[in-house]
Amino acid sequence: MKVIIVGAGIGGLGAAIALNRAGHDVEVYESSSFLKEVGAAINLTPNATRVLKSWDCDFETMFPVECETLKLYSGKLEFLQTVASTKEGQEKLGIKDPWLLVHRVDLHNALRSLAKRQFQSRSVTIYLNSKVESVNAETGEVHFKGGRTVRGDLVVGADGLHSRTVEAVLGNGSDKISTGQKVFRFIVPIEKANTNPSVKNLVDRFGLNQTSRICSGRGRMVIYPCRSGTLLNCAFVTPATPAEDLAGRESSWLNVGSVEDLVSCLDGFDDRIREFCKMGEDLKLWSLVTRDPPPTYIKGKLALIGDAAHPMLPHQGQGGAQALEDAAALGALFGPDTAPEQVNDLLNIYNEVRYEHTVTVCITSRVGPDSRNEALKDLKRFLPNAKVAGNPILNTWNSDPAKEVERLLALRRKEDAL
Repeated sequence: MKVIIVGAGIGGLGAAIALNRAGHDVEVYESSSFLKEVGAAINLTPNATRVLKSWDCDFETMFPVECETLKLYSGKLEFLQTVASTKEGQEKLGIKDPWLLVHRVDLHNALRSLAKRQFQSRSVTIYLNSKVESVNAETGEVHFKGGRTVRGDLVVGADGLHSRTVEAVLGNGSDKISTGQKVFRFIVPIEKANTNPSVKNLVDRFGLNQTSRICSGRGRMVIYPCRSGTLLNCAFVTPATPAEDLAGRESSWLNVGSVEDLVSCLDGFDDRIREFCKMGEDLKLWSLVTRDPPPTYIKGKLALIGDAAHPMLPHQGQGGAQALEDAAALGALFGPDTAPEQVNDLLNIYNEVRYEHTVTVCITSRVGPDSRNEALKDLKRFLPNAKVAGNPILNTWNSDPAKEVERLLALRRKEDAL
């Protein structure tokens, strides 16, 4: 089959790799003039590394740090609890997949290399400067600004929060929703941190093998290492002020923030945190704007994946992981002998496998871990019988969409044989 993928981010490249390995001719169309993922670091929890391993990804090419624990501290740096332990989680679930902390650019580069690598004499073709005008889900046609049209047996919409492909499912756009929160994202080089004794003390206390979450009344700071332990990735989530029109502002990694504004939000935090933040580099201010997931991820020959389907906010660190899971599900569904007339039926299975799980993660990712009941009320707008797992971290770690696809396909074959 010919597969057209709109968007070359984590989800789009993941889908390209999975579907190319499944035996299809894959073309990816990226709107930007340069193929470069922006942003800071990303969690690759066991459900994500499981997918990457199945694609023969060499983890070392991403310069990862293995995360051992997620620990919670007060704003005054009092230890409160260990929220997650990789070793304990692996033992409880019977898995060996690691939890890796990587720079987003390093992950994107690794995915690009995998996409370009030939698999059974095929490699993925990527086109830049290809801005989508519209998609016809029924015919599989993608229309680009400038007049070009391409057609595929399967179209994958992987164009993120500001998706154009979602319009082909909904019939129109979906309004953005402000969460009333903003996040400062920045990095601090370890070498730089070690020049300040109080900051070095902070870094030594946290170590370079854990994710640290520091909470105070004004917000929540998350710090973890990446790029072989040479950088600390940092995010501070705090309420937006009434004067900030976050709903009308584009949510983008390119919005520049100021260290002074960040420090002004740190009342109630230990002075070492304030000194640490003053060392921040490449600081961005990201408005936490989202939109509701559509009532279905599919229509005709079109499947939505990643943030185009279920925009994730950072509270669970699952955005990239869920996009990779979507890609793995498509790769498992569309085997090399798939005929074009089977696409619609197989997409129904994709929707069945992915919708409930990802909508649950999507909606619960809008709030912190202390607001689960609030999230459950919101979730029931989409899934009336929804329940939030007792341990949502282990619930996501244990997810294996390829196995779920295999289970449903086997059930279909059994039903057809009766």
